[in-house]
Amino acid sequence: MPTSPTSLSQELILKFKNKEAKIGIVGLGYVGLPLAIRYAEENFKVIGFDIDNDKIMRLRDGVSYIEHVPSSTISALVKNNNLSATSDFSEISKVDAIILCVPTPLNKYREPDLSYVIDTTEACLPYIKKGQILSLESTTY
Repeated sequence: MPTSPTSLSQELILKFKNKEAKIGIVGLGYVGLPLAIRYAEENFKVIGFDIDNDKIMRLRDGVSYIEHVPSSTISALVKNNNLSATSDFSEISKVDAIILCVPTPLNKYREPDLSYVIDTTEACLPYIKKGQILSLESTTY
């Protein structure tokens, strides 16, 4: 018998209340990295996703690439296994919540360029599973 949407929602809510939910942050820039750190500091397991392998390697080494984010903070969260990073989008299937933190720059007509949002969503789509929550954390109009 298939699981009902209500029971999936209740299961997810319970996972968040018990801090058992795994969170995926896609885009580890000025919005995504601090958000990933904040969840990890609250004892959630966070997987950060980015296409920039330099960022992934720095995070794995506990090194910050954003001026106002201390390396000591990252290092501690990586060491206690609350924060990890990857460019392997198949890992999306292992998280309960996916938060997209990708840019939406304005084009020459001052309209948002949604190509990053669309491309990132398409990269995640093959690995999204029933019962996950997806949130867009970008400035859009």
